[in-house]
Amino acid sequence: MDQQVARGKHGHTRVDTPVSTPPPTPTPATAAAQDLYREIKTIYQQLAPLPSLAPCDLVNALLTRLVTICIQPCSPDVVDHFHRLDAAATLCHNLQNLCAIAEGELERHWAHKTLQDAGPHPNPLRTRTLLATFPYHANYLSLSHLEASLLTPFLTHPPSTIAFIGSGPLPLTSLCLLAHFPTATITNIDRDADALAVSSALTEKLGYADRMTFACEDAADASGGRTDWEAFDVVFLAALVGMRSPEKVGVLRGLRGRLRVGTVVVCRSARGMRGVLYPVLELSEELQGAGFEVLAELHPWNGVVNSVVVLRVKA
Repeated sequence: MDQQVARGKHGHTRVDTPVSTPPPTPTPATAAAQDLYREIKTIYQQLAPLPSLAPCDLVNALLTRLVTICIQPCSPDVVDHFHRLDAAATLCHNLQNLCAIAEGELERHWAHKTLQDAGPHPNPLRTRTLLATFPYHANYLSLSHLEASLLTPFLTHPPSTIAFIGSGPLPLTSLCLLAHFPTATITNIDRDADALAVSSALTEKLGYADRMTFACEDAADASGGRTDWEAFDVVFLAALVGMRSPEKVGVLRGLRGRLRVGTVVVCRSARGMRGVLYPVLELSEELQGAGFEVLAELHPWNGVVNSVVVLRVKA
């Protein structure tokens, strides 16, 4: 703190120390943001040391609590103050990585469980009934319905060929899209060969092998792969493809050179506190510079966590 030096009337030096200004009184928004930060950080500190994020009572309880916190309606002021807090960006990024691992473990667990419970003999109806017991089955149905409804007005005809990038071991979105677009076939693309093997086996059990194919590729690698990208009418980009907005834009920029003009691309994003759980795709000049026109953006307020962004490849 600066001190002011002055001379008294007898020549003595006098040091005046200014009165300290008290810190500003926290507003309701800043107090709420700090409470959110502390609660979310506590959950992270409990999740981070765990040797595995495979489904168990503790992991399920912590993630359920985290999701419940993040989907509650929250004012823009509180969200803004939260993201301005020191270390909030690091906390969110670290949590997104943990959530990505946990989501993969959950999907892998349920894919294997469904395959095992379905038994050795083909019975698609029984397998579909088993798959419907997946805890987030209703969320997948709701999200895919929102996506299909949002993109349909921008299509000149029902899509016949769809790609889903980042399909993982449990291709629930692709299965839901088959119902929305009954004449379409879907290519599930993932860089994890083991995940695709499980997904392919499950698709066979469900009786959809004639409408689903699988390709082990890294969509971010523009130099490799055998997929005919120009054949697709619609391309879906999973929420966890690119863990930061610049990474997502980089993937899209690479796809731009392989997709035909007019192809519709559906990206999953997040908004507000839901961005703690999933990476946000910023609708920036960089995105338009990558060769895409932004057609629509949807932010659910219900239990569906992801936002939906619809893009189109520009000429």
